[in-house]
Amino acid sequence: LAVTAHPNPFNPSTTITFALPQDGRVALEVYDVRGSLVRSLVDADLPRGSHEALWDGRDASGRAVASGNYFARLEAGGGVETVRMSLARGG
Repeated sequence: LAVTAHPNPFNPSTTITFALPQDGRVALEVYDVRGSLVRSLVDADLPRGSHEALWDGRDASGRAVASGNYFARLEAGGGVETVRMSLARGG
């Protein structure tokens, strides 16, 4: 598994890319620094290969989240990878 986010830092959105070595169930979720789930981006069966998901800096209710650090957690094929993302909202 490999997961990256570009651009990072970002405003207003970042694209999270990941590669799957095999077909299977994928969960891609965004968490805040306290470990609270902010939003689920992917919860699906996907084929092996490269994929991407866009995070627009909003929570599951559609509200813009505050500037700060967030983590994209990818779980697939029995493995887990995490990438840190920095949201830098303009003043």
